[in-house]
Amino acid sequence: MPPLQIGGAWRRLLRIGGIVAVVLIITTFLVQTKFTSFTPSSLRSYAHSSPQRLHILIPATSANYNLCQLLISAALLGYPAPVLVNWADHEDGDEMKQHITKITGVMKYIQALPEDQKDDLIFMLDGFDTWFQLPMEFIIKKYHEVMAKAHLHHLQIFGAELVKEHNIKNTVLFGPDKRCSPNGPEDPGCWAVPQSWVEKMSFGPLTDSGDSMYDRPRWLNSGTIIGPARDFANISQAALDTVARHHVTDSDQYYFSSVFGTQSYARKQLKLSYDDAHGINDTELETIPPQKHRLPEMKPGNRTEFYMGLDWESSLFQTAAYYGDYVAWVRFNTTSEYVRKTSQSINPHHHFTLPNNMAGSGPMSVSEARQIDPALASWSRLPLAVNTVTRHVPVIIHINGKKGYRYLWWPRNWFYPYIDQMLHRQRQSGLRNSGEQRDALAGAWTFSNGTRGWVEWNDVCAKYENRLMGKHVLSE
Repeated sequence: MPPLQIGGAWRRLLRIGGIVAVVLIITTFLVQTKFTSFTPSSLRSYAHSSPQRLHILIPATSANYNLCQLLISAALLGYPAPVLVNWADHEDGDEMKQHITKITGVMKYIQALPEDQKDDLIFMLDGFDTWFQLPMEFIIKKYHEVMAKAHLHHLQIFGAELVKEHNIKNTVLFGPDKRCSPNGPEDPGCWAVPQSWVEKMSFGPLTDSGDSMYDRPRWLNSGTIIGPARDFANISQAALDTVARHHVTDSDQYYFSSVFGTQSYARKQLKLSYDDAHGINDTELETIPPQKHRLPEMKPGNRTEFYMGLDWESSLFQTAAYYGDYVAWVRFNTTSEYVRKTSQSINPHHHFTLPNNMAGSGPMSVSEARQIDPALASWSRLPLAVNTVTRHVPVIIHINGKKGYRYLWWPRNWFYPYIDQMLHRQRQSGLRNSGEQRDALAGAWTFSNGTRGWVEWNDVCAKYENRLMGKHVLSE
């Protein structure tokens, strides 16, 4: 594909006092992945293709109670053993290397994958402030649902011609944030990114007023990421290249946000150039960035499209920062009965309905649930964390912001009263603790400096079990 010349749209963009007009060449690269044919129908077929492997990567050098919150939630929900990246590593004396070990560790893992696994899904999440709420099947379903919605959104914003020609798509999804940090407001990672997909006025009359409590989630959070290994590696390399050119902080989120800002800006330029070529007039607000804001570095021939997107509506990932008033634990059978009895008198906005893909099922079968609590056979009978703005039941809870929520929200998990019984049941049934497919309750894979290993559950989280169940102990 020949490079795209940015013409009138670019000149309008730089119509700011004192700035000399330049010509920018954006070259888009097509990456051959399973997502090349990018339509909702092809997404559905891909979602059911085989094999659909998911690599759960958790950067962590050592264990503590908070890491074990994540690991025990994975075990209770039947996840396969995750991979602890950089496990037992010592911090490098080089300050720059310390700052980027999270990215480089995952990059090394992906590079070590055989070629037939380069399109597997990589699911990376922070180890010390996240936990699972739903089983793995919902990760796969929701991931493809978010991608399909992104595709429809791109068709609406850019048009089918640009989407097809430049392969615009979101295959690597990051968590959403209500505050742009640590990037400053002048950074493209803050001002150039798309507007939130959450409905306007969702947080009341102060929505998007500049108060993070009432701002819609718009910005990238790197604590939870999912996408094909090949695409993830390309993004990570771009982030590392940014570190090499402009090392300013120890935050991986800063560099991922910078790459996202560059991609977002480049996509806008594609649209402006297309509109200019077709005689479509764009408003000044669309063509001219705020004067104090910095433009991204985009050199001729450099890649700008990385298939990055956000889970804006928290279908997969629910962050906690500035969401304290907008996350509630809901028993849907109770709310449904309430709605049925009061449907003529209450505001329909307050209706909560269990998502269709969760109806009629639960974390256990009916026969299994009878051994512990019949409620475990139905999601509708269990308290589930719900984003009260978007109505989504997220797979992952990510306690960014106020870390005290790690302790306040933990007992609210639906599985909390049953931890002891559920662990006992799994152990009685026998754990897979050998071979390639192992249970999370057996332990975890480790990956450090290119070498894969294994660490037993008893050496990582066994000593925290009583505390995780709410059984207070004097020492651990």
